[in-house]
Amino acid sequence: MGKITIPFIGFLFMLAFEKNLWAKTADENLTINIDSLENVLLTNQLSGEALLAVYWDLSNNYVYADNHEKTMYYSRKGIALAEETNNLCIAADLYNNLGISYDFISQSDSAMLYYEKALELVTQMEKEKTEKPDRIAKVKASVYGSIANLYCVQGKTDEALAYYFMALKLLEQHGITYEIAVILGNISVTYFNIDNYEQSEIYLLKKEKICRENGYEISLAHTLTNLGATYDRLQKKDKAIAVTEEALSIYQKHNSHTIHQITCYINLSSIHLEDFGDDVKAMEYAELALKTAKDLDIPRQICYSLMQQSYIYLFQKNYVAAEKSALEALQTDSTSLSINQLLYESIAKAYIGMGNTDKANTYFDRFKQSQTTYANENFQEKLSEMEVKYETEKKELRISILEDEKRLMMWLTITGGSVLLLGLTALLLLWKWTVQKKRLAEKLKQLAEQQIIQLEQEKQLIATQAVLDGETTERTRIARDLHDGLGGMLSVVRLNLDEMKESATVGQNEIIRFNRAIGLLDDSIEEMRRVAHHLMPDALSRFGLKTALTDFLNVVPHVEFNYFGEDGRIDNKLEVVVYRIIHELVTNALKHAAASQILVQVIRETDRIALTVEDNGRGFDPELIDSGAGLQNIRTRVASFGGTIDMRTQKGIGTEVNVEFLIHN
Repeated sequence: MGKITIPFIGFLFMLAFEKNLWAKTADENLTINIDSLENVLLTNQLSGEALLAVYWDLSNNYVYADNHEKTMYYSRKGIALAEETNNLCIAADLYNNLGISYDFISQSDSAMLYYEKALELVTQMEKEKTEKPDRIAKVKASVYGSIANLYCVQGKTDEALAYYFMALKLLEQHGITYEIAVILGNISVTYFNIDNYEQSEIYLLKKEKICRENGYEISLAHTLTNLGATYDRLQKKDKAIAVTEEALSIYQKHNSHTIHQITCYINLSSIHLEDFGDDVKAMEYAELALKTAKDLDIPRQICYSLMQQSYIYLFQKNYVAAEKSALEALQTDSTSLSINQLLYESIAKAYIGMGNTDKANTYFDRFKQSQTTYANENFQEKLSEMEVKYETEKKELRISILEDEKRLMMWLTITGGSVLLLGLTALLLLWKWTVQKKRLAEKLKQLAEQQIIQLEQEKQLIATQAVLDGETTERTRIARDLHDGLGGMLSVVRLNLDEMKESATVGQNEIIRFNRAIGLLDDSIEEMRRVAHHLMPDALSRFGLKTALTDFLNVVPHVEFNYFGEDGRIDNKLEVVVYRIIHELVTNALKHAAASQILVQVIRETDRIALTVEDNGRGFDPELIDSGAGLQNIRTRVASFGGTIDMRTQKGIGTEVNVEFLIHN
């Protein structure tokens, strides 16, 4: 079946467990019997600071255990008592715990509200100097880390890193080592999530050094688990397996963090199977993961373990068992689109191995549908973020302009009143001065209006450029995913079907159906390649504009293409814009104008690039030249790069479009 791959999933748990908590001791292995603390509350023998300490301990322990209902309960109890006794430090920490709990249940607005309340108390402590500076710094860094975690989950990487580094700076100023290790770990997670594995490795190694020097064994195990995932991405397989085995031994030694043990089992199984081809060892770890997950009754971990077993069975060509494990995984937990894609792929491969092409096609269709849904959701989410950002900036600009106008009108009113009072003694002079002032006000108003228009245009260009950049990035990523992921799998399916056809003994009707299925698969491969090439031509990113246009126009009928001047590369964004404009114009000429002859010409000089697309199609009404969405799209692209466009058309004669861009070094 070829090389079977499965994602390394260790990093999915770190942000949930590496919280920025601070306690009365730096010993990370200190445990408190929660049941005993709750029993103490039932005796009603505590009051004042002792009762507050119990609420605080219960809140910290429950937030660490992800029991957020009880975290909220004891945090609110503690906050009421802390504010009554004016213990701002514990109140701030409990507000932070409340925020973490609301963040966990995806109520980010409420979470941020409590984080801001915690920071207000920190500011009050700094002003009143009611606590030692290192203790205040620890609370403040903890809140910064929680805010960073929230931004990280929302995909706001820049904001998350900014808060992480603010927290790190505070902690390093006071030498608070354990919390420094926690922040370093979460910074590495952030870089890992944006595929910057080199930076992720740097911060994990810093954290590992602190943990080893100070004996933070559990935190060291978390670090080694993440290092294993990072080394796997960096193709350092021997290091990946060594640090993952060490992490597992630490968890087993302390008989704790069972979920992390499951992660280690699955990661080790994946490495042994994918990188060393040892399916026996891989199955041993997968069975340990599944047994542990079922003992804990955690659906997501059971799903991961069954998915890993399915890949191992595929490697062993035990297709019946592979199908069974994958279907059981889907029944256990089907909430993740990315995991569903992998399971659909595994089931389709299993049915191919069993010779059941109908069911294989069914699950292959589900795979394509889930992949498209996943890609569309990500794309739409990024577009929405850009639109919200643009609208916010536009509103802020409008508010600023209105305030400027208001100040101008107030100034004119005051000045006019003063002039009227003084003008009682010189009526003629007042009249002349008023006329001059009116003219000046009109000029100022005209200047202000021109500035407003200019600012609006600049803002529109910035927003357009951002959308085009986002579109180019998404087109490139989707095209790569289609070509490398879906294309590779389709080719593997095609090869397997050919092998099955040669080795199987079937009747004439089955051969016809088989050939029809292969034909449909070939059409699917060709259509996938066409879509991927349309999204972002590989030749454009690798060889430049001239090669990409030559490849595209050589296959388009009735087109004559000429390229004059230099053949060097220009800014890749401008190359994409020129390519898209020519693509749109040629497509319009064929599709809408029914042109039988199209001339495309590109002139490349040192400081400019110009293009001309001319056709002998039916043309259109010049008065409607701005009504088409396609033409508006072209004008937007040209304007975003400060270019010029000249469009001439006449019904029954044809259309000529000339576009020119300046090239800035």
